[in-house]
Amino acid sequence: MKNLIFAIFAFLAVFSCRSEDDTDVSPVVGEWEWVSSIGGVGNTTETPASSGKTIIMKLDSDKKYTITTNGTVTNEGTFSLYKNVSNLEHYERVYIDFSNAPDKMIVNNEEKTLILSDDVNDGYTYTYKKK
Repeated sequence: MKNLIFAIFAFLAVFSCRSEDDTDVSPVVGEWEWVSSIGGVGNTTETPASSGKTIIMKLDSDKKYTITTNGTVTNEGTFSLYKNVSNLEHYERVYIDFSNAPDKMIVNNEEKTLILSDDVNDGYTYTYKKK
């Protein structure tokens, strides 16, 4: 019986959904300026113009991040990228794991645009442009 329990534990440890594989962070490194947040129960849209907020998310190559709102640091810590199966789309996506904020799924990461999602029903989608 002990062998069976050990075998099940070993199987689950090896084949867990989350893949911590030191994913290269260089595609997300840079200063990102917040453009909009869309979602929530009422499918609301918030922008710098509507909120009066200028939000900058700085992601460094040493895996440290800083978020400033109107020039004041509002969050900072470390981050990493990992792969996991999306709750909404049911296929593998890359996520950002922030040490002091909820993880975000990367929806799109082009040279000048970064789109993140909460990956939950009624969650938000956040759009940033590279500074």
